[in-house]
Amino acid sequence: MSKKELSQIIILLIGILLIVLSFIIKRNTDDNSITVNTVLLSIGCSIISVVIINYFDYLITLTERKTIINVNKWGLTTIYETRQKMNDDTNKLLELAKELDLSVMGAKGLINYRGKILKERLKQGMIMRILIPVKDSAFIKQREIDEEATSGDITKSINDLCYWLSSVKKELNLSENSLMVKQYKSLPLESMMRIDKDMFVGPFMVKKLSQLTMAYHYHQGGKGYDDYKEYFNSIWDDNTISDFINL
Repeated sequence: MSKKELSQIIILLIGILLIVLSFIIKRNTDDNSITVNTVLLSIGCSIISVVIINYFDYLITLTERKTIINVNKWGLTTIYETRQKMNDDTNKLLELAKELDLSVMGAKGLINYRGKILKERLKQGMIMRILIPVKDSAFIKQREIDEEATSGDITKSINDLCYWLSSVKKELNLSENSLMVKQYKSLPLESMMRIDKDMFVGPFMVKKLSQLTMAYHYHQGGKGYDDYKEYFNSIWDDNTISDFINL
């Protein structure tokens, strides 16, 4: 029984008690007793009416309440129609990012449009970890077919990403633990971006470019954030699935 349900039962019992008291006091015949009886009866009936209304309101909105409970449990903040719309929020968070985890298939847009701020954050001590699929894997070729891309586009995007990361690492003289890239052999992970306490994820869909696919935003403290962070770390830490790329 929830605290709210318990409080409603207590309030109902108070209302019943007041009505019972009103009938007990009614046995007296003086004017003051009649006045008290009327007040107690009115208050008691009003309380019971409110409880009944609340109960029916609870039944009517039960589905919505369950939805709210689940949303809060998972820490779901936003559902974006496309990742392009998601970028407005991620771009703001990147301005002050201290930790950045990515699971991507190239991240061409991120490098082209946010490369400057990424370099600045790395310079300021941001830790950046990136998971990419093995470049010659069969599912990259299949993904190019799925999103109707030119053959070799995704592989080129991954190569361009690695080249950019290598250049940045040398330019800023970053330590090995500041900027790390691993390639994984499993089926493609969902697109994931963790910026400190915020997690952004989205699927890879057939006949849709990544930037035109829906995405979800989870905040730290919810099950969504925790599960995806643990998932990323489980792939990152498993040397049988992923291995480092030398930049």
